[in-house]
Amino acid sequence: MILNTSKYGKKFFLPVFFVISILLTACKKNDVVPDEIQHKGTDKLLADSIFLYANQVYLWNEQLPSLKDFNPGRYISSEGKLNYKTELFDISQLTINPQSGKPYEWNRWIPAIPKYSAIFTATDQESETDAGMLNVSGRFGISLVVVKDQDLYINYVIKGSDAEKAGVKRGMRITSINGNPVKISASYYKMIMQSFNEGSQLELVCMDHQVTRQYKFIYKKNNYFEPILKDTILPLPSGRKAGYLAYLKFIDVRHVYQDLDRVIGGFAANGVSDVIVDLRYNGGGNLTELDRFANLLVPFPADGKVMRKEQYNNLVKSGQATLLSLQPIIAADGLPVYQNGKAITYGDVDYTEERNTVYYNKMGGIGTLKGVCFIVSEKTASAAELLISCLQPYLKIKIVGVSGGTENSNTVKTYGKPVGFFPLKIGNMSVYYSMFRNINANGKGDYYDGIPAEVSVYDDPQFDFGTRGERGLEAALSLISGDGERRVKTERLGSNTASWKELPLNKNELPVLKSSITLKDGTKISLDR
Repeated sequence: MILNTSKYGKKFFLPVFFVISILLTACKKNDVVPDEIQHKGTDKLLADSIFLYANQVYLWNEQLPSLKDFNPGRYISSEGKLNYKTELFDISQLTINPQSGKPYEWNRWIPAIPKYSAIFTATDQESETDAGMLNVSGRFGISLVVVKDQDLYINYVIKGSDAEKAGVKRGMRITSINGNPVKISASYYKMIMQSFNEGSQLELVCMDHQVTRQYKFIYKKNNYFEPILKDTILPLPSGRKAGYLAYLKFIDVRHVYQDLDRVIGGFAANGVSDVIVDLRYNGGGNLTELDRFANLLVPFPADGKVMRKEQYNNLVKSGQATLLSLQPIIAADGLPVYQNGKAITYGDVDYTEERNTVYYNKMGGIGTLKGVCFIVSEKTASAAELLISCLQPYLKIKIVGVSGGTENSNTVKTYGKPVGFFPLKIGNMSVYYSMFRNINANGKGDYYDGIPAEVSVYDDPQFDFGTRGERGLEAALSLISGDGERRVKTERLGSNTASWKELPLNKNELPVLKSSITLKDGTKISLDR
């Protein structure tokens, strides 16, 4: 068997007989592995492996049936091809959340795929990562929305990109792309996708407050990502101040990003009493960056107290998930992690709650906040939701929801992703099983259906982030000032709002990325190198 980290070109070899011997001892007591498994070929072995790994490491594994009852062989076609995506999907739909009566991984946006778990071959991964490090807005750092099925607007622009440096910003209406006047249709959508995902150059004509502006960009390999889209300080009644920042993604700390410390430090120096954190398009990311953000906002008395805990299933916690010993730990640089000359595996990790508890380490930022107001949407997920959850036991939290007007409900909820994982290699596949859930200091973390907003308003792409009149910001200021019922400049969601949809230039959802581990001997290992 080959464990292939195709993204980095590294390969690790494990003998097939070793894999089989582990599989034969990895099942639950009532799992019967046929003797002929060794003679069924690679597809049969892979089909069994997908289920047997889930049987051990899946967060809700106790609800899974036996190998015999599940019958992985049914996912191999008459031509001998394994339908690995369907197999993982079916596994994900077997475990039921008693609170909702639906599968934990029921995906109301795309019912045909799991809400959390995922599986990719090397080819799948390459196609998913063609957009490079951005993974959220195509090759040029620009996200688009279509309003009323007729107007095309800039939704946001990545800070640090050529587009941002040239002055392209949220709120601009696009009138032409590569010489083609905007005409919303299926063929025009196709042209947009090709231009943004495959093109080597991009020409835009935009309207900015009745002023026509033209831009031309040449594609470069993405080597930028600054997640703060906008920051500003705004006055509140009685002479108070609120700090505002729009934060797009919890980035990999290897990118030496310092703006978060600078912005929060500026808030502290200017004596802000409240902070508005705009997470409306934040799909998650790196836990190390999340921890840093939480430490900058939490009050000083929380220093040394619990921030969050990771909880695994009982088999993993007790060290009996034997298949994890087949999985070499690969750091963010794509190389295996060694200890005393030996490549360590996920079987060497301590998964007890005690060793997977993170405590606050308050060393800067703002220590005396009156409260934090989060602006969220249905795209707010994973580490972004976890930031809210981690701060709830220690700060007064307000939540404003924004929507493009396409939701039937008048109450916006976040995506609902309290689970995390790390990639496991099965043959040429990378499998992301839901493996652990995060809870806060109060033991809360079951927001599988999302975190609901107190006030929901229309997300108007004609307003830039942090500008007065933008409804999410106005609602947040109203809640902070105690004027939540009047909200003169905001409107609740309703049928009279103009609906819009984001163009799916790249739809990758960001997972909760585990950034450090503790071995059974107590050694702490960082995966962020």
